[in-house]
Amino acid sequence: MAKLFNQPRFWLLFWGGLGAAFLLYVIVTASVSPRERDGPSALDRDNALLVGEMAEFAYTFPPRGAPTVGFRHEGQMMSLADFRGKAVLVNFWATTCAPCLKELPSLDALEGALGGPRFEVVAVAADPRGPETAQAFLDRLNIENLKLYADPDLRFAFATGGADVLPLSILYDARGEEIGRIIGEADWASAEARRLVASAMP
Repeated sequence: MAKLFNQPRFWLLFWGGLGAAFLLYVIVTASVSPRERDGPSALDRDNALLVGEMAEFAYTFPPRGAPTVGFRHEGQMMSLADFRGKAVLVNFWATTCAPCLKELPSLDALEGALGGPRFEVVAVAADPRGPETAQAFLDRLNIENLKLYADPDLRFAFATGGADVLPLSILYDARGEEIGRIIGEADWASAEARRLVASAMP
């Protein structure tokens, strides 16, 4: 047996067979499209979508799951797991952030246009001043479609790596995987934004 292991031909056949098995595995897994299984995933990336208002959107690689840290809605704690099954655009904003307040109406328009069982804008007030103050600003801006989600202690924002610069928007697929993010203000009512979001919807 030891003599067999010392034969170059044995090792050539061994490594050749291992390589062939790996190649077969790659071919089989590539033929099973994630889109066919459960709809679009965070791996379905189209750089052609990153134009205009979405030119600064950066795909996340490798895809990472949504944080389990909770945030508040109507006094109750919830997390992104509650939105599983639909694409979600998480937007962090604050009442002291002028670009955030300028961006909110376009997020409201996006929710009005695409919001439903397949997609939701989750606009999170990452604001230590609390949800009551945040709601007053939403009312002042005549926001009609967005619900108020609050993260006054910034735990959820920190868990996503997004507490340093606002506004920050993060797009998740229906599995809860981060597709990508954009730092800074964007026009979410634009055609480019709607195309990008539609690509993430199941």
